[in-house]
Amino acid sequence: MKSFKYYMLAACVRAMTYLNKRKGWTTNRHIVVIESDDWGSIRMPSLEVRNELISKGVNIDSCIYDRIDTLEANTDLELLMEVLDSVKDGCGNPAKMTLDCVVANPNFEKIKANGFVKYEYELFTETLKRYPHHDRVFELWKEGIRHNVFRPQFHGREHLNAYLWLMLLQDKQPEVMKAFDKGVISMDIDKGVDARGHVLAAYNVKNEEEKNFVVQSIREGVDLFEQLFGYRSKSMIAPCYIWDDCIEEVAAQLGIQYLQGVIVQTQSVLEKSSLKYHYIGEQNKCGQYYLTRNCFFEPTQDISLGFDRCLHDLACCFELNKPAIISTHRLNFIGELEVKNRDKNLFDFERLLQAIVQKYPDVEFMSSDELGDVISMDQ
Repeated sequence: MKSFKYYMLAACVRAMTYLNKRKGWTTNRHIVVIESDDWGSIRMPSLEVRNELISKGVNIDSCIYDRIDTLEANTDLELLMEVLDSVKDGCGNPAKMTLDCVVANPNFEKIKANGFVKYEYELFTETLKRYPHHDRVFELWKEGIRHNVFRPQFHGREHLNAYLWLMLLQDKQPEVMKAFDKGVISMDIDKGVDARGHVLAAYNVKNEEEKNFVVQSIREGVDLFEQLFGYRSKSMIAPCYIWDDCIEEVAAQLGIQYLQGVIVQTQSVLEKSSLKYHYIGEQNKCGQYYLTRNCFFEPTQDISLGFDRCLHDLACCFELNKPAIISTHRLNFIGELEVKNRDKNLFDFERLLQAIVQKYPDVEFMSSDELGDVISMDQ
């Protein structure tokens, strides 16, 4: 039976969702932003690795990401670009996806060679070289940028609490070690070992040493992003929606003007895991604007968060004079491990985009940073 605290929290979130839909920046323009997380990050390398981990007793079934999510391949990007380019908004521009991406992944060989004493990373462009159908991925990203269907933004240096992960490796935690040996980072952690329970929440820290590690990773990550893409990211989204005020301050110093997320921000263990609530156009003490997601296309995670629900929520946003900021994840658009999942979702995603332009001929597709610029100029 769920606790009273659980029900109170759920009621609070519902109430805040209702209020936030009616609070904040408004516009009579029909603006649609599609924010998609996790691009560039490793997850499950292959079907062979997945089957071997299952045979060793590693729990894969509890997490859909561990079963299906993997580094995007050439075909995944080609098909997604084709869908986005097939639909034009009222200005003649194609549908645009904000690719919230990481720029690095762990270098497993170097970490093992140094005895798990020091964390080492590699650019995600190096990671691509070890995957069989990924030789054109970065070029396809750049092609998507040129064709105005992709707009990468910063998600983190890596989608990993690297400091915590290294500690678990040093302690030789069984599940973590089994995953490491197969180039996998994302197994659940026994909460008796660490209360955080997962290594993917990159900014979920519990002491000053970890915070300093994270701050350095953000500084390096933002610079690496600019080196790779040739421009500075104006927006960012914290992995797993967990971050503190100090993260915002560092991001502001690095030129991050807009903070993507959902209405609920979870602060880290360092801040006693408290919750904060945000609305579109809200400014923090650093002058940054929050861009809160209010529509969801997440059919792989929950079948109810597909075409019908997303179109309904988008209509509600427009009725309230809000931009529609659609949350989705790479998980929905990749097929290396589950091709049927990708193909079905792409079909429904194309239907969604077509329905939007048919119902709202004056719709404008924007990236997160473009919406942020519109909001900031309107204040």
